[in-house]
Amino acid sequence: MRETVAATEAFELSFSAKTVRYYFDAAIESLADFVNLEDVIFITDDHLAARIPFLDTQRSIVIPAGEQFKQQPTVDDIISQLIEMEATRQTLIIGVGGGVVTDITGYAASIYMRGLRFGFVPTTILAQVDASIGGKNGIDAGVYKNLVGIIRQPDFILFDHKLLQTLPELQWINGFAEIIKHAAIADREMFDFLEQHTLDAFRKDHSLLASLVKRNVLLKSGFV
Repeated sequence: MRETVAATEAFELSFSAKTVRYYFDAAIESLADFVNLEDVIFITDDHLAARIPFLDTQRSIVIPAGEQFKQQPTVDDIISQLIEMEATRQTLIIGVGGGVVTDITGYAASIYMRGLRFGFVPTTILAQVDASIGGKNGIDAGVYKNLVGIIRQPDFILFDHKLLQTLPELQWINGFAEIIKHAAIADREMFDFLEQHTLDAFRKDHSLLASLVKRNVLLKSGFV
């Protein structure tokens, strides 16, 4: 089903018994158009907290940035803060960040009070086209990556491409490696399209990037 929300293109896709809404080419500030921010707690990392002014005005839990913190002690700290903030079953948890943040957010929300609703605002290319999609939520157990977790779909994913502009070049390269993989596996036309454009072209052309992200999101979702 397609609909329009505040000039944002939205799709609803069903995964088994869960429907997930995708807000394409949106702005994080537009969250106020479809959720009650008074019932929201954000989870982000300490790199992003200082770079996204919108989060300064919201109730937020800030975790250390980095894969090394994708461990149970970080989740324990999140749960302690949710208790202090008096989070209830009506509270919506929104993860704003890359794959580490979205994985931890989905996992923590899924086990707190036996499951709260949650959504994502992925802030890296890799998180937008892969990590945030499919309901994969979890943490590492020591050196064992993603050993502990749960499959549970978010209520929504919002794609704000302006948040990508603060990424270092390596993060763009990592994300486009996943996009190239998608194209090589299942989309010859997209592969040809990628060959015709440089990475710099996508970084500078908002509409070009937005179209590419949307194509990859729907492709990935189809496989899920």
